[in-house]
Amino acid sequence: MKRLGAKKQGDISPDLTSFSDIANLLIIFFILTTSLVRPFGRQMDMPSSAKPPEQQKTTDTPTVRLSPDKILFSEGEKKERELTMDQLRSELWKRNFPALKPDKRAVVVEITPDVKYERYYQVAAAVAASGGIIALMEE
Repeated sequence: MKRLGAKKQGDISPDLTSFSDIANLLIIFFILTTSLVRPFGRQMDMPSSAKPPEQQKTTDTPTVRLSPDKILFSEGEKKERELTMDQLRSELWKRNFPALKPDKRAVVVEITPDVKYERYYQVAAAVAASGGIIALMEE
């Protein structure tokens, strides 16, 4: 004799309404928490990973040696001198990079591994603001 309340074999279907509710709640959450504000900053041209050609190492290429406590600036064969950030900016502006050809706008920036990113960014921003192009060198 067959029972009245017996379930049939193979007639198992899970209730999926809770999954759709969770999906809708997650969509609403991500829509509400998304920020549409663009980050601000300065656009920079990053150097390629290829080694620079030897012609870039001309005698009039300015070089900035950056360490955690000093900024040393040299220009060609001239002796290195220690500068403050404001003095570096004025030295870079004296070069009038926008009037030069793009291949003559290079500024070699040599950094030590212990230089903080904020300090590097200040020098990179100064070079970019003056119209120069950064050529990175790492010790």
